[in-house]
Amino acid sequence: MSKTNTCVFWDVEDYPIPDGHDPGTIYQNIKSALANKGYRGNVEIWVYGEKNKIWDDFLFVGITVIPEGDKCARVYRMMSDVLFWALDNPSDYPVLLPNVMVISKNISQEEGFLRVLRILQCRGYNILLADSDYDVASQNELHFVSSLWLWKSLVDGGKPIDQTQ
Repeated sequence: MSKTNTCVFWDVEDYPIPDGHDPGTIYQNIKSALANKGYRGNVEIWVYGEKNKIWDDFLFVGITVIPEGDKCARVYRMMSDVLFWALDNPSDYPVLLPNVMVISKNISQEEGFLRVLRILQCRGYNILLADSDYDVASQNELHFVSSLWLWKSLVDGGKPIDQTQ
């Protein structure tokens, strides 16, 4: 598969750090889950959320912190950052396929964000998602997704969902 850049856009308000985990462990486990699926190369993680007491822990392990307040502001900022990141990390299809991972609840209901992700997929980017629940009903909206993880599996470095079933 690809050996290229991956950027993870993580809404930490939707998916807070689970008990027993810390930013460093999650960073390593996400990198491991991606590598095990064949997505190798540089991994950046950007977190979005309200400023809190553990921001320094994120920064210490190399995770970029973007303080944004409500859900609408986070989604809009995340969508903008995905586009700017894509400009800085162009696809060279079929040789170089950058990876965009989004960790945000109800992404299948964010039509504008889905449109951006579909366009990037059409331009040679692998689109990766994490969710708390595998909803078969949203499978049609997410047909363009290369890999889909359950949040709990991803933070433990696990495998993505088998979408062929």
